[in-house]
Amino acid sequence: MLSMRKILVPTDLSPTCTPVLEQAQTFATKFSATIDLLHVWNPPALVAPEALMTAGVGVAEQPFLDWLASNAREHLGQFENQVRSEGIAIAHSYCELGDAATTIIEHAAGGGYDLLVMGTHGRTGLSHALMGSVTEKVVRRAPCAVLTVRTRH
Repeated sequence: MLSMRKILVPTDLSPTCTPVLEQAQTFATKFSATIDLLHVWNPPALVAPEALMTAGVGVAEQPFLDWLASNAREHLGQFENQVRSEGIAIAHSYCELGDAATTIIEHAAGGGYDLLVMGTHGRTGLSHALMGSVTEKVVRRAPCAVLTVRTRH
């Protein structure tokens, strides 16, 4: 018998994540499992990580990476509140810096997840060759089962 206790849903915080979370909720309900969210972010490539920023005159400078991390956590919190209000039960949410595919795989392995539920845009041809696919990379290397949900792009 298939057993599922923990489901991980990596998210880019976009509206296309709704059908992905709905599928995760269906599995969570059926198997009495919990759902965790994972948002992986990267700093813009053209900005030095050691750069400083300030919000205005008289405000202390803050390392750019710290500001980005805080901003990513804030957006994840808003996203989590929104999906909870739509009836999706989220047990935990995580916000991590790193390469998306690698970080998802490492988090899934370290967290003992039974299932990953991920969206895929279904790109083909040149756009797939240029952009690659985080989902495809995760499917190839995941330590557990992966359910892909086709989303609109």
